[in-house]
Amino acid sequence: MDGGLPERERRRVVRARRVRRVTVLLSRIGLVAVILVCWHAASGTLVRPFFISTPRAVGEQLAEWFGSSDFWFHARFTMTSAGLGFLLGAALGVALAWPLALRRAAYRIAEPYFLVAYSIPAVALGPVFILWFGIGLLPKVLLAAYFVFFVVFINAVEGIRQVPQGLLDVTRVMGASTWRTMRQVMLPSALPYILAAFRATLPASMIGAVVGEFIASNRGIGYLTRAAAGRYQTAGVIAGTIVLAAIVLLLSVTLRPLSRALRWQPDVRIRGGGTS
Repeated sequence: MDGGLPERERRRVVRARRVRRVTVLLSRIGLVAVILVCWHAASGTLVRPFFISTPRAVGEQLAEWFGSSDFWFHARFTMTSAGLGFLLGAALGVALAWPLALRRAAYRIAEPYFLVAYSIPAVALGPVFILWFGIGLLPKVLLAAYFVFFVVFINAVEGIRQVPQGLLDVTRVMGASTWRTMRQVMLPSALPYILAAFRATLPASMIGAVVGEFIASNRGIGYLTRAAAGRYQTAGVIAGTIVLAAIVLLLSVTLRPLSRALRWQPDVRIRGGGTS
């Protein structure tokens, strides 16, 4: 009799979690429905349709885009720019963090220069990158990498520097090589910070790519949105914004495995971002 209690309790917890998930999902759908109803009611009565369009017009624009091969060409360009920029920025951030974090004197010398570079608004660098590299793929990749690099770099350094000096001294006394110390001691300490930075900067890489497309481009979702704005097509502008928001949402969903990987760790404060 007593042996069945834990099983019944487990089933009760599972059912409660399932109910919470369904409740949250229905609440989200209901919120979207309320927004659409309010939007439809306000358009043409409280606000001119020119400024906020209508849900129907935006839906028709989205349906037209999704049924066009040109839209998917532009979407692939944006995703490619954001993906390559994320990989480049993340790789450079981790690669530079390791040697500088291990040599504290070198990091103290270089830190002010990194902080000055990080303080430059990425939007201000967009015209410079486009002037240097044209309106093709490269400047968008570099802008996306810029959004990613500093957050990954700063947090990777922070994670490496969290390793107690006494632990490093013990590993050296025991004869561990530099590579083994990095792999078995420093990497486990830095990994939660690096993963948290990845989770924070993957959507940011999309922002960097789109910023480049807004400034100057003949391809990408940002270009479609800017072109719609130039033609005063409010439905196209809102549709482009919705598509970009949906892509960022999908990227956030794909990062849930990283969130689960971080559950065994205490909260990690992202420098240059939020709290994971």
